[in-house]
Amino acid sequence: MKKNILWIIIGLVVVVGLILILTQNQPSTEISETTSSPEAMLEETGEIIPKTPIEIAFDNAKDVEIVGEKAKDIDAVLRPVLHNVFDVVKDDQTINGVKMTEEFGPMLSYVFNRKLTEVERDAIISGLEQAGVEVVDQTASVYTVKKDNAMWVITFYLNNDQKSGLEITF
Repeated sequence: MKKNILWIIIGLVVVVGLILILTQNQPSTEISETTSSPEAMLEETGEIIPKTPIEIAFDNAKDVEIVGEKAKDIDAVLRPVLHNVFDVVKDDQTINGVKMTEEFGPMLSYVFNRKLTEVERDAIISGLEQAGVEVVDQTASVYTVKKDNAMWVITFYLNNDQKSGLEITF
C-alpha cells in the first residue's frame, strides 16, 4: 500500500514538472483584469480612459436647486470656494467640478469630480477663512467653523476612492 502511494506521488510530481516545463516556452495569452471591459481595452489603444467610481458618481449626480434661505446663504459662501478648488479650465472652457446634490433640513451635500485629499481640504478651509469663516475645532475629516454668529460642521470624504465630497451641517 505504501509503495503504491509513493509511486502515485512520484507520478504526480513528474506530470506537474512536465507541464511546467512545456508551458514556460509558450507565449502568455492571459487576459488581465484591466482588459476585461471594452472601455479598458480601448484605453490601451489610447482612445478611451475608463472612469473612476468618483467620476461615474459625479457624472450621475444631479445639481439640485437650494430652497432654504439659510442654505442659500451658506452656499453663497461655500460654492465659490469649492469651484475655485475643483473647477478646471480646458481649451478656454471651464469644466464644473462641484455639484450640490442634496439639501436635507440643515444639511447640504456636495460631490466633486475627483478624489478629495488633504491638499484640497486645506485649500477649501483656506478659501473659507479668506471669506471670513473661522475654524473653531478640527479633526482630519471634520471641521467646526464659525461665520458671524452661525456654527457649521463640515465633514469631508477624505481619501475615499468611491466617493468625493463634503457635507455641511448648520
